[in-house]
Amino acid sequence: MGENGAGKSTLCQMTNGIIPNSIGGKLAGKVLVHGLDTQEAGISVLATKVGIVLEDPETQLFASSVLSEVAFGPENLSIPPAEIQERVAWALETVRLKGYEDRLPTSLSGGQKQRLAIAANIAMRPDILVLDEATSQLDPVGVEEVLSVARELNQKYGMTVIMATDASEMIARHMDRVVVLNEGRLVADGTPREIFSNLNLFKKIMIRSPQVSQLAGRMQDEGRPFTSFPITVEEGKQVIIQMVGNGHPGSTGSKQPERYTIDAPTSILVDNLDYIYQPLNVHAVKGVSFEIKKGEFVALIGQNGSGKTTILKNLLGLLRPTSGKVLVAGKDTNVTAVAEMAQHVGFVLQNPDQQLFAQTVAEEVSYGPKNLGVSPEVIEERIEKALQVVGLEGRLDEFPPAMPKGDRAKVVIASALALDPEIIILDEPTTGQDYRGCHQIMQIAKAMHEQGRTVLFVTHHMALVAEYARRVIVLSGGKVILDDVTEAVFSKREVVRQAYIIPPQITELGQALPPELGLPRTPLTVETICQAVLQKALETHPQPEFGRN
Repeated sequence: MGENGAGKSTLCQMTNGIIPNSIGGKLAGKVLVHGLDTQEAGISVLATKVGIVLEDPETQLFASSVLSEVAFGPENLSIPPAEIQERVAWALETVRLKGYEDRLPTSLSGGQKQRLAIAANIAMRPDILVLDEATSQLDPVGVEEVLSVARELNQKYGMTVIMATDASEMIARHMDRVVVLNEGRLVADGTPREIFSNLNLFKKIMIRSPQVSQLAGRMQDEGRPFTSFPITVEEGKQVIIQMVGNGHPGSTGSKQPERYTIDAPTSILVDNLDYIYQPLNVHAVKGVSFEIKKGEFVALIGQNGSGKTTILKNLLGLLRPTSGKVLVAGKDTNVTAVAEMAQHVGFVLQNPDQQLFAQTVAEEVSYGPKNLGVSPEVIEERIEKALQVVGLEGRLDEFPPAMPKGDRAKVVIASALALDPEIIILDEPTTGQDYRGCHQIMQIAKAMHEQGRTVLFVTHHMALVAEYARRVIVLSGGKVILDDVTEAVFSKREVVRQAYIIPPQITELGQALPPELGLPRTPLTVETICQAVLQKALETHPQPEFGRN
């Protein structure tokens, strides 16, 4: 674990000799893998020992079909054909790509590509499996499944698993050990419990601890520490029951959320949208309908391949509906030019590098307005305001591709803002971002919303959905299965599970607590349940020792 730039990827790429055999630099010290010095052994030798899955799956995919991609590694290890077939079938079923054998890898969604890269590695059953942010584009259940498979490979085949990730709730349940890096140095090394209970560490380094551990830290800050430090939902449940007692019969906790309505003009109208990719005949979106009012802050969530990005591209006119209608800012995207839609909708892709091309930040942010014929005076004013919103003032002359990933994403957002759109669409903008970067980007989205803009965003980070979105649209299999206020959506745990969504850990904690405790049943943030537990503790235990220190 560690913030972006801490050295995680560098360390991962040393395990199979990518560093120093393919990437140059000064290297001191040694890395030994099965007794082999990685500076002396070639990558081809180390590849028989170490399987590595990189954060960007597209850098690892090259075959003409999903089947060929997964079979390539075992074939090069001279595995017997019958065993190759067995391994390929097992790997594809493990990552939920069974039935995709004949698909072209480039036709898959970002998350499906990541699954394919994982399948291609686990089919080789290496001695060491290295996953470098390899779950960053996966839906929550997908992350859980990959970690479960990693644990199974560890236990069944004795495989060593090294994983760079910030999925702390999963780490708490599956990992034996956590190593924390900061600015290239090792700053902590221990069990998940030892690391996540180290509150001083998390005050110095902004990485994500489990939400129940965050709750324990907040309670300690309030002078009411838990009797033991929880890292899982069940542990959090037990310490809360010990603190507040058994509750009162008849108490049911928080009320059911009311339907969120907004009296405003329509920004986005999707009416019975169907989209089929040709010539593959992939029916990605099936009869989807929803309406988003001006000034709403909406999250669009669902499993990999559920149609999220396809819908977004239809909103921009990058794709034209197979059937149905899409109206955005009053414009029919089926007949409106993309250039005209860009004046109304700002679009930010999950990979900022796909949208950056200019030599300086100033050139990048001014490019859109210049092409729309905006006057130089107005362009200068827009650049200043956009960079102020994203926190990049004074960095006009920097070269965007050389900036940290979080800052590259901010440049793309500023470029969209410079067009002064009324709608902002963010397609998984937090992918690959650390804890700090995720919240910085969502704070920018919140600031844009407060300016009166309509914001629609896609993400697999459910804690961010809970904290920022007022409304959530849930997709599964190309269809809308839920559309409601955030609290109401996460209260329907079995329904969202159909979309391979797991509510935030703090929400699961609220749902696990006995209703008679009278605590919130669907808390969306750590602060919500913290305040409720503090109040309940005062009611049930008014003794001095429960007062504020």
